[in-house]
Amino acid sequence: MSTDDESTIRSEKKTIKESISDTTAESSSNFKEERVVVATPTNTEYKRYEVKPSPEEESISARARDVGQSLRDLVTYMGQKAKAITEQSTTSLKDQADQIADLDLKKDARDIQNLGSNIDNIINVFEDIMTDIRKERYSEQQRLLVGYKKLLEEQINVIDARLKMAKRLKLTSV
Repeated sequence: MSTDDESTIRSEKKTIKESISDTTAESSSNFKEERVVVATPTNTEYKRYEVKPSPEEESISARARDVGQSLRDLVTYMGQKAKAITEQSTTSLKDQADQIADLDLKKDARDIQNLGSNIDNIINVFEDIMTDIRKERYSEQQRLLVGYKKLLEEQINVIDARLKMAKRLKLTSV
């Protein structure tokens, strides 16, 4: 700082001190006078010093960077590995689901074939009943279809009961 700046700062400090002492004296005599004091900032200059790390600090920084990079590489590798495992698992699960679906379809086809000529009779009876119902008026069709549905549900219950009984008898006969 120059000497002109220092003298300006000193004079401003005196002005501030004087105004403060004046206001305290006046406030004691119940006389209020407000003064506004404006302080102007001074130009201060800062010098920058670069601190060079010691060789020991440099080696620690280098090691920290290397550890950070290796950690980043490890996380990336683990992410890629998890992605590959997930894709492989998904593919195998899809294949298993397809195989199970194929087995279910084959089993259903086999079960239907086991019914043999009886299935043709069952299908013909169903189609005949539906054709006869279609010949009636719509209000009558509705009543007949509701009744036929209840009949089929009861037949399904009979089939389920016979199936359970066959399974129990199969287990006891073995």
